[in-house]
Amino acid sequence: MTDTDTRTERIVREFVAWENGDASKRDVVSESLDAHNPGVDGGAVHDRESYAAYLEAGRSAFPDMEITVEEIVTAGEIAMAEVRITGTHEGPLDGLPPTGRSVDIRGMGKFVVDDGTVDACYLYYDSREMATQLGVTFPEILGHLPKLVWRKLETIG
Repeated sequence: MTDTDTRTERIVREFVAWENGDASKRDVVSESLDAHNPGVDGGAVHDRESYAAYLEAGRSAFPDMEITVEEIVTAGEIAMAEVRITGTHEGPLDGLPPTGRSVDIRGMGKFVVDDGTVDACYLYYDSREMATQLGVTFPEILGHLPKLVWRKLETIG
């Protein structure tokens, strides 16, 4: 492993620590971060603050959310990492009331490091698997309909 590979791995691990809520690692995230993630509205955001807001919403819905790097491979300033995302759905998520269910999903991330910061990340995971674990696929979603209708009625007035 070269010095560049070691540095890239350290930066990516610090980026994941930032994703997990460690604000002291903010400096390894480019201000113009280009983040592609199936959970983000539109599939991507193009700055650090927008991605931070997405992560904060995720932590509101999953207060115990943890992203773990299971394995990482680097080549220069590119890293590929297998990640595991776990958490318990205890807060609203895109209009879905808390289910109290836990999720444990795996994914892959490609990270591009430039000048000591993560400049781009591309996260891939099966969002359908997450929906299945939350019980929001058919026919499981039928059990949530009364709560969803009630919430909608509350917002209408």
